[in-house]
Amino acid sequence: MRTVRLASKVGMLALAACVASPDLRGPLAVRNQHPAQLTVLHLDPTSAEVLPPGQTRTRIDAAYTSLFLFGSRPGSSWYMDGEYLRSALDLAVGLGHGLQLGVQIAGAHTSGGFLDGFLIDYHELFGFPDQNRSTTERDRFRVDAQRGSDTVWSVERAGAELLDVPVQLTWQLRKPGERRLGVVLRGGIELPTGDDERGYGNGAVDVGLGIAFDYRIAGVGFTGQLGHTFAGTPGRAESFGLTFADVTSAAVGTELPLASDLHALVQVEYETSTLRRLGPAVASREQVYLWVGGRYQPEPSLGIEIGFGEDLVGMASPDFTAFFAMVWTPGRHARRRRPDPY
Repeated sequence: MRTVRLASKVGMLALAACVASPDLRGPLAVRNQHPAQLTVLHLDPTSAEVLPPGQTRTRIDAAYTSLFLFGSRPGSSWYMDGEYLRSALDLAVGLGHGLQLGVQIAGAHTSGGFLDGFLIDYHELFGFPDQNRSTTERDRFRVDAQRGSDTVWSVERAGAELLDVPVQLTWQLRKPGERRLGVVLRGGIELPTGDDERGYGNGAVDVGLGIAFDYRIAGVGFTGQLGHTFAGTPGRAESFGLTFADVTSAAVGTELPLASDLHALVQVEYETSTLRRLGPAVASREQVYLWVGGRYQPEPSLGIEIGFGEDLVGMASPDFTAFFAMVWTPGRHARRRRPDPY
């Protein structure tokens, strides 16, 4: 019995040592891929760490989403059906004095896709509602907002489209640490490089403000975000009297080390709908998205991330998103372990 207790204590001490000072990198930099929400600047989830002066970080990511949602009310309707691939190159550099500058170049590919059959079988197997997906033509693409007989906003199917370009500045107010709350303030603009006539931008300069928190205890990281974006309106929508609404968002996340080089990530984000003035409930509801994933760090300068997103509020946002990213931070070294003062 004593041997079992001793082995148990040794195991617990070994586990505590593994997570005493893990290299926490923060949440997945993901977002809701609702086509209208993608036209609005989004401050992606982040930790409260900033890069040291002169250090750079490069992230290449891709998110693939299945879209299927429709609804109407007298005089207006919303319909989205298809699949949306968003790929991005994200560059960041530390400026010193707690400042970090970032810019992202993203593109989109839209199509009827190939997931309809799989998702119909998935919903049927587990008894989930499929929102009439099984009775609708498969593998087609249609995204549009209607008022009366007029299409007031839509996304045209495209093999490759440039999206709007966000530029963000992050200012660290308080560095995160074990049992220490880290805080950064964030601000950004989004340049109207996307084609707003085809649904890949809004034709205006968006402005966003936000704050991010980071707290770490017992080797586990907790993050939180608040943000608000003053959204622009695409020209066609504005000509029909539809104004895209500002978007407010909030997110929380947890990072749990499973091993020194493998971390599990869970996060939830809430955001208001930019189409809430259109009319139908499916376009007006707040959207809540759950992400579950992980990060593998084969070396300190390299991270490989995978995530899967699912809507938590029915009839509001995309069904499902798969996310993959590679993050390279040259010059980043493994964090040295320090004894826990507590």
